[in-house]
Amino acid sequence: MKKFFLILIIILISVSVSNADEEVKEIVYNLGIDPQTIDPALNHALDGAIVDANIFEGLLQIGRNNNPEPACAVSWDVSGDNLKWTFHLRDNLKWSDGEKLTASHFRDGILRLVDPQIGASYADMGFFIKNAEAFYNGRAERDEVGIYAPDDKTLIIELEQVNPLMLYHMAFQCFMPARLDVIDANPRAWATKPETLISNGAFKLESWKHGSGGEIVIVKNKNYWDSENVKIDRVRLVFIGDGNTALAAFRAGRIDYMTSIPSLMKPMLLKRGEAVKIPSFTIVFSEFNVSRKPFDDPRVRRAFSLAIDRKIITDKIILGGHTPATGAICPLIPGKYESEDFRTEGGILIPENADIQEAKRLLAEAGYPDGKGFPEITYKYSSSSSNKTLPEVLQGMWKTALGIKVNLANEEWKVFLNTKKNGDFEIAGSAWVMDFPDAAGLLEIFTTNSQNNDSRYSNPEFDSLIKRAAVEPNHVKRMNYLHDAEKILMNDLPLIPLYFFSSAKMQSTRVKGIFETPTGIVYFKWADIIEQ
Repeated sequence: MKKFFLILIIILISVSVSNADEEVKEIVYNLGIDPQTIDPALNHALDGAIVDANIFEGLLQIGRNNNPEPACAVSWDVSGDNLKWTFHLRDNLKWSDGEKLTASHFRDGILRLVDPQIGASYADMGFFIKNAEAFYNGRAERDEVGIYAPDDKTLIIELEQVNPLMLYHMAFQCFMPARLDVIDANPRAWATKPETLISNGAFKLESWKHGSGGEIVIVKNKNYWDSENVKIDRVRLVFIGDGNTALAAFRAGRIDYMTSIPSLMKPMLLKRGEAVKIPSFTIVFSEFNVSRKPFDDPRVRRAFSLAIDRKIITDKIILGGHTPATGAICPLIPGKYESEDFRTEGGILIPENADIQEAKRLLAEAGYPDGKGFPEITYKYSSSSSNKTLPEVLQGMWKTALGIKVNLANEEWKVFLNTKKNGDFEIAGSAWVMDFPDAAGLLEIFTTNSQNNDSRYSNPEFDSLIKRAAVEPNHVKRMNYLHDAEKILMNDLPLIPLYFFSSAKMQSTRVKGIFETPTGIVYFKWADIIEQ
């Protein structure tokens, strides 16, 4: 009899657990890559930004209309000269561990961004704040930076200069709040473990299994101020780098949402309606290290650019609706007037088709006729299989047009990011998803002191135009500065624009409400399961 009751109890427990599992609302998203970091101050890659956007929340967030909207701050006031912003926080904000979230935590997070000891990739993004750049360069003290928290619910930010993108910045990952009591106890590893990664977003970190085939699991944060409207219990962000493998997993029902669609399959999937196009602010390019010979010579850089036929790449090699990059700024980015975007206004600055004769002439003028005497160089790129075809095509075009052999070397993602950051390359594959719907979002990374300027490019006239645009309140004048800056960049060519990326998504019919911005950030806080 005892044995019978024991078996019965086990069965009841099993049924209870099974039912509980069935009630858990879980979404599986292919992040594709194991992030190098998800520390909001240190991250500078899209994969890490997607995680941060879901486990942290700023004063503002990007809403489903792609515009900044209230988040932790419910309202804000601006002084007449636009140099003083006062943000008013919501009631009862908490961290994921239940501790009270205050304005001082936002002050700590922003000060951490511009602290030279941290080495944040986006430190210069905070230089619009009074004395922030001076603090970063050792000319001011921490307490002199223009950020104040007079009480728990009020944050005041004084600006060094007018910032036309202020609201977008306050929604960006690097302006998130920080818990210094947690961070200071383990400065470099706090953001790697669930027990120390205390966050304030709709979700919190549950686990992180590193490497190919691994995943990050985030779960609903019950201490989030709007948790009652978060319908999803768990999101698994898996690392499947191969597009074909990800597609197979999607079709088998093991993935609910993905954008890593194989290029060769994309046209057919779009035609069938299995994939859907989504707006994207992304450019794919190759990047020179202009501090290394022979790419310190702009004639060599232009020769390499003119040897490439972008039309062939987009129409016959990298399929999927991409368009040849005829400048640095992609379509859809606003320009001076509502009638045209920035790219249309700027015109064609880079030819779609190759100009081999001019490329040969420039190379000969630089001292390398028909490639003779050209030093050995290597093109580096990340080891994701989706990246392999493009380097091989570029290698072939440079060999055919210029007579130059370019070696290829692929590196694991985290290693590749460090390689570029350290300048350990001659030419490398790159892509940039613009952080805001604004031309400065790309152009600024090529300023002399930008932490994201892997090319080591420097041009005082270009820097001056970017600085003038940053403080210009007149929209048309500001756009003119940015257009002039783009022309200089396309004349100097520290990068070779290749194509503007056309993004598409595949989403399971069992889910709804996943929102992806044109900047590539994917939000799950509005998602829900239609059927279990």
